[in-house]
Amino acid sequence: MDIMKTMALGALVGVVAGCETGKPQADVEPWVLGYGEEAFTVGELLYLTDFSDAENWVQQMSENVESDLKANVKMGDGMMDLYMPAMGCTAWLKKKFEGPISIIYQARCPLETIDGKNIIATDMNNFWHCSDPRKFDAVLNETDSHYNGDFVSYHEMHGYYASTGGGYNTTTRFRRYPRWIDGKDIPHVALNDQDGNPEHLLKPGEWHTIQLVACDGLTQYIQDGKVVYETKYGDTIVSEDRRNKESPRSEVVYTRAAYPAFTSGYFGFRLVRTHHQYRNLKVYQLNPK
Repeated sequence: MDIMKTMALGALVGVVAGCETGKPQADVEPWVLGYGEEAFTVGELLYLTDFSDAENWVQQMSENVESDLKANVKMGDGMMDLYMPAMGCTAWLKKKFEGPISIIYQARCPLETIDGKNIIATDMNNFWHCSDPRKFDAVLNETDSHYNGDFVSYHEMHGYYASTGGGYNTTTRFRRYPRWIDGKDIPHVALNDQDGNPEHLLKPGEWHTIQLVACDGLTQYIQDGKVVYETKYGDTIVSEDRRNKESPRSEVVYTRAAYPAFTSGYFGFRLVRTHHQYRNLKVYQLNPK
């Protein structure tokens, strides 16, 4: 197995073109928007980092079979820099968070390394409050079939997922996992009505501010101060079941019985075939009203 795929790479030192300092240019604080205004207030700061804490991170990378370019991970100086040519990567923070939380950070796709083939502006994705259904912490441990950097290797875990600029910077989506059980498709929350909306796609070279919320079944995906997706119990949402080839998407009511809240788990950055830089990551406790 390729050593570049299996090693944690948290402290790998490398020079990547276009890596300007990630030290905070402007402080970021969580917004309280949309459903959040009636649901919670922002509580204590649980975690912040200048990304010098490499021991708190693990990167899971898929095999690169299309390019001779090598993955590179650089941490420190206020930034995490993930260079992933023609491969997928999930970078997990190895800290479990409990209860209602809000995660906020800034990220960008630097212009200098985009080549249109191995590195493109795409897939600024997120997992939060995630866990393995069999062994809670197993999402942090790579195996041949699970959590190995391939996107489908995460389909059976529990948690929330949101993406900006997927599909070569054409889609913006939210999902509630799992998508599979025992390797087979199951119905799951899958929101995609913001696909193609240029307001929510990536702007290469620019820093985007991303906020993720999980608060007792209420979830939010916020980008640059605007709510992209949010769900709460009682909403009519879209469920996707790919076993139904003729009509895989249907409207259902989002209920606690059908979709129990995920109340603890892990956070991870997710990317594929791209180069991302991250800074100003903070995690806050939320206080339900």
